[in-house]
Amino acid sequence: MLKRVVAELEAYGLNVVSAARANLKKKKSNSSGTLTKSITYKIENKTGDNPSIDFYAEEYAKFVDKGVQGFNPALMPNGSLNRYNKAPSSPYKFGSGNFRGGSSLRGAIDRWVIQKGIPNVRDAKGRFIKRKTMVYLITRSIWNTGLRATNFFTDAQTKADKSISTKLAKAAAKDIEIKFSESIKKRKNGR
Repeated sequence: MLKRVVAELEAYGLNVVSAARANLKKKKSNSSGTLTKSITYKIENKTGDNPSIDFYAEEYAKFVDKGVQGFNPALMPNGSLNRYNKAPSSPYKFGSGNFRGGSSLRGAIDRWVIQKGIPNVRDAKGRFIKRKTMVYLITRSIWNTGLRATNFFTDAQTKADKSISTKLAKAAAKDIEIKFSESIKKRKNGR
C-alpha cells in the first residue's frame, strides 16, 4: 500500500474540491447550491499499487465550467445587446447534439426565475411581461448566444496540479523506500 501517495491524493482532492466550490461562489454560478454540494472526489485502489483520483459533480457541471456555444447569435433581434457567442471555444454547443438539455432549458430557466424572485418586467410600452414570456426571452437569448465558461473546476485543478507531481514523486519514493526496507527486514528475520 502506498500510504503517502494516497495521503497526497487525499490532500489534492480536498484542495481541488474546496477551490472549485470557492470559485463557484465567487462567480455566483450556483444559485441553488446543488452544484457546489455535488462536487466530490474518490480515491480508487487505495490499498493497491496504483491509486488514482476521480472527481464527481452534477452532470451539468461540465457546461458551467466550459460554457456552451450559442446556436446562432445572429438570430437575436436587431438591437439586442447579446449578438455574439459567449463561449466560442467551448466543446459544447446548443443544437449540436452534444449538448442535451435544449428541451429542458426552458423549464430550468422557469425554476430559476421563480427561485430568484425576479420581479415582473415591463416592455418598451410599459406593459408587464408575463413570466412565461420572460422565460421564453431568457431561454432564446441563452440558446442563441450560449453560456459563458466559468472555469470554476478547470482553474481549481490547474492551480492544484502545479505542485502535485513533485509531492507525488516524493511520496512514492518514500513509500517504495519503506517497502524495500520492510522487505529486507523480513528476509533477514526469515533466515
